[in-house]
Amino acid sequence: MSIAAYWALLAEVVPPERMARFIAHLDNEEEFKRPNRVPTMPANSPYYDPQGGYWRGAIWAPTNYMVLRGLTANHYDAMAHEIACACMAHATEVFKSTGTLWENYCPEYPHPGVRDGNWMCAKDFVGWSGLFPISILYEYIFGVRSDPVHGRLTWDVRLTDAHGIVDYPFGDIPVTLRCEERASTEDEPIITIEAPCPIEAEIIWEGGRKIIQVNM
Repeated sequence: MSIAAYWALLAEVVPPERMARFIAHLDNEEEFKRPNRVPTMPANSPYYDPQGGYWRGAIWAPTNYMVLRGLTANHYDAMAHEIACACMAHATEVFKSTGTLWENYCPEYPHPGVRDGNWMCAKDFVGWSGLFPISILYEYIFGVRSDPVHGRLTWDVRLTDAHGIVDYPFGDIPVTLRCEERASTEDEPIITIEAPCPIEAEIIWEGGRKIIQVNM
């Protein structure tokens, strides 16, 4: 069993009758639901290394992003948000203690990946690990996904605290997005979008959805 199996979500080859069982492995604490998510190998594998062991359980931004995109493509948005928050919190904790991003991370403890007692990852690695504070933060914690070719933006609002992005790159055009603080996830979010171009934004939250048209 490997995280590589979840390419099947993006490939759209998982039969509908097997989808729930296939996804359930990501939510199993004996397999892929470890303190840091999602390890490349499940914890119940005899080859799993709780320190990371490079590809024997380490957390990698590109494989995590692949899983998140696959979950979104199959409408498992709540799980994608949960996983994104967990892995982002871990990467942030490691950044606070080391001052940098790493090639991969330990699945059980708040430090970079280790194998045989040695760091098995590069530091200052903003190649794919830049996915954590950029794409994963924007798309799966804030919930902002854009389609600038068609002038459309989707904002899946799951946070209740105020948040937003200044100069969000909507294609080549910077726009500003803000969501006000809410009392609960069921409350309709108060959204402000400032843009120099026409945008149709679909706002989604636990209690419903609406369309906001900007400069249209």
